[in-house]
Amino acid sequence: MMAGDLFLEGYSGESLAEILALEVTHRLDSLVLAVESALYNRYEAGEDLSAPERSVLAVEAFERELNNGGFAQFFYNPSAEFADVLVASLEAIGCSSAASLAQEAINTLALDSLDAAGIEARMDEADSLLEDSLSQLDDAFYATQEDIASALFAFIKAHQANITLVSGN
Repeated sequence: MMAGDLFLEGYSGESLAEILALEVTHRLDSLVLAVESALYNRYEAGEDLSAPERSVLAVEAFERELNNGGFAQFFYNPSAEFADVLVASLEAIGCSSAASLAQEAINTLALDSLDAAGIEARMDEADSLLEDSLSQLDDAFYATQEDIASALFAFIKAHQANITLVSGN
């Protein structure tokens, strides 16, 4: 089997260093998913996360939702709680095309603030213009060639001093 072909099946308590060491043998997207899973567990437990940790969650939620249903799905689902840091997070990992499209999508919502409740209320409105605009942005996103998973993995490596997977670790 060639290096980078294995898929890490979830997070099971590994340290960040252990996950990063799998870079040679495992798919980067699977490693990023494992890091996200560990961070999301901390987030769900109500722990404060560092800015790089929130960026990981925002970018992974963005990529997952866009690949499964587009910007509308990102804004409809709990992932919308990361909308306020999404553009800066995408820029921080070097995905400027995705950041630009995310900003356009956020602008399309035409909200004064990006809180989850406001986004949910906006998405619950029957607005075919909003749906069409988001759909066009979906198409533009799918046409981009940015490798978000690889960029996010590089970001995780560069910020590993500020990323903790388990409480007290």
